[in-house]
Amino acid sequence: MPLKKFSHRAGGLSRISALPMIAAALLISSAAALAVAPPAGESNRGVAAGKSRFEKLCVACHGQDGVGGKGPSLQRTGLEEAFIRQRIIEGKHGDQAMPPWGTVLSADAIEELVAYVRWLGEHKGEAAKAAVTPFALNDPARIEAGRKRFNKTCAGYCHGFEGKGGRAPDFKGRTDLPIQVVFDTITHGRTGADVMPPWGGAFSDEQIWELVAYIQYLGTQKDE
Repeated sequence: MPLKKFSHRAGGLSRISALPMIAAALLISSAAALAVAPPAGESNRGVAAGKSRFEKLCVACHGQDGVGGKGPSLQRTGLEEAFIRQRIIEGKHGDQAMPPWGTVLSADAIEELVAYVRWLGEHKGEAAKAAVTPFALNDPARIEAGRKRFNKTCAGYCHGFEGKGGRAPDFKGRTDLPIQVVFDTITHGRTGADVMPPWGGAFSDEQIWELVAYIQYLGTQKDE
């Protein structure tokens, strides 16, 4: 049955002519929703970056994983986002004084710290010690990026092709390496019998996590 048309002269739109406009409106609203939706992994990326910054700037007072020290514990609920942001920017005088970071850090860096402090409030105890990765470590693209970087910087001198047969212990088939330990070792290096240079000054945190992703992948491969 054909759709009935309303007269334009009567001030109405035909049902037929209204359909494209409705469809267009739906497309526009959908596009707007997609435009404001954060890309996958963005929240983790912010928390991971905040954790890295926290460990450089804040652990002296707030303790590792925010357990508290000279400053209060951050593994607690009730800290509003606006309060966290203001305290980071303006600091605090008097008892448990805190320097203002608003003149030192960028707005993005402050938001990363806010994200991590909020995360600490939601993850207490052992959960707060968990590694926070900026992306899924089983992402094939990230594993491939880590493989290329590993072959350029790690394979030839110490760790061998595919993480086996080098001067250092093998990675292939090895499943006993906590990912945070791997990240920290690559970042800060290691002294002693198995000396290793620190790569934190050469690679970004995300690039180091890509190396971790590849090393974790090597652990799933059979050591033949």
